[in-house]
Amino acid sequence: MKKIKIYLDTNTIIDFFINQSKAMRKKEDFKMPKKLEFFIDNLDKLEFVTSILTQAEIIRELAAGYGLTNEQINYLWKEFLELLECDYIETVTIDKRFAEAPLRIRMKLRTLVNFQHLFVAMDNTVYLLSGDKDLIKVVREHKIYDKIISYIELRELISSFSQDL
Repeated sequence: MKKIKIYLDTNTIIDFFINQSKAMRKKEDFKMPKKLEFFIDNLDKLEFVTSILTQAEIIRELAAGYGLTNEQINYLWKEFLELLECDYIETVTIDKRFAEAPLRIRMKLRTLVNFQHLFVAMDNTVYLLSGDKDLIKVVREHKIYDKIISYIELRELISSFSQDL
């Protein structure tokens, strides 16, 4: 079976970094989020991709919200990429589609920001796994991209593959 390529945006993986940072600060054991457990358990079916956009949002959250040092943040990011065998997109091109999107579609600021992740997924022809329900709704309603999926839908998709075997 060919692996499904999944682009991970920030809201899909932030809990991993939050749990890690809390464990570091409190010197407690790290609790792996259920989503990440699912991802790891299905590495034979899933291939992960993320980008500099996701990394920047994670860094902002860990530095501003949790007071982690540059070294701690870099360590966690590297650990995350290795854990999921995640490909990393270093260069992202945002073109006029980004500026035109809010002209055509009314949306929340968070959804507009997440459009950047959508364009990265589109440019790399991979599924965008997103927790932004508004983004998923807008993209589907306006038929912008057919490879956008929620975590629940991903679990159902993987489950259907397993049942077909």
